[in-house]
Amino acid sequence: MRNFILILLFTAACLAFIITGHLYWERKIDATVQAARAKVETSAKQEKETSQTEAILARAKQLPAAAQAAIKRAVEENRPIHLVIAGSESTPENGGWPDLLKQALDKAYGKGVFHITVHEYDGLTTADADRQRIAVDWVKDKPDLVLLEPFLLNDNGVVTIDDTLAHIKSIIDQLKSAAPNAVVILQPPNPIYNATYYPRQVEQLEAFAKENGYPYLNHWPAWPDDQSEELNRYVDPQTDLPTAEGAKVWANALAKRFIAQ
Repeated sequence: MRNFILILLFTAACLAFIITGHLYWERKIDATVQAARAKVETSAKQEKETSQTEAILARAKQLPAAAQAAIKRAVEENRPIHLVIAGSESTPENGGWPDLLKQALDKAYGKGVFHITVHEYDGLTTADADRQRIAVDWVKDKPDLVLLEPFLLNDNGVVTIDDTLAHIKSIIDQLKSAAPNAVVILQPPNPIYNATYYPRQVEQLEAFAKENGYPYLNHWPAWPDDQSEELNRYVDPQTDLPTAEGAKVWANALAKRFIAQ
């Protein structure tokens, strides 16, 4: 009887050992499988993120180098690209070329890749804008890029071009002092029909941008010649503001720079 009990206990111990060992190896194998699965998932996620980053940078390759660098930084930080669009009444918050550009960017890059804020300053000259320190408005948006349409049309006949350029530099300096990584891209306002001095001022704006190392996007070649009455279809001769057709021309010209095909 005693031998039988010993054999029974020995058998139970063996079974317990076998079961315990089985459970141990089962848990170890399960942990190994989970670790391998997590590694594969992490690798797949990294590959996907790398692919998305490369796709975004490929789309942006026609922008100035400084703008591309700002976009790359935002993408690598896994956040939206903050684009601030600022300007006169030629750059409306609603219903103009900024809305059309936003639609084009959402379609090309994916909704939410760009976070766009528009600041319209109706009736301001560059002197007004400088004095009112409008760059403070943009700093709140934590911009990566600021697409600035200076107030050349409003300055025309009111502020000399030398003063205009000095005010533009002051406005940019205000921004850079608070947001040093923000990249300012200058662009002209829309052309107007049969102007004399205004086209020269726009040429001086472009020269100023190059001299000071500011990226510059010139959309004027996309418009009809400013000495042609055809331009009146695209810019209202009463207000000097873009019509619906003009807004499309402006937005499409910028989209070609923001979206490489």
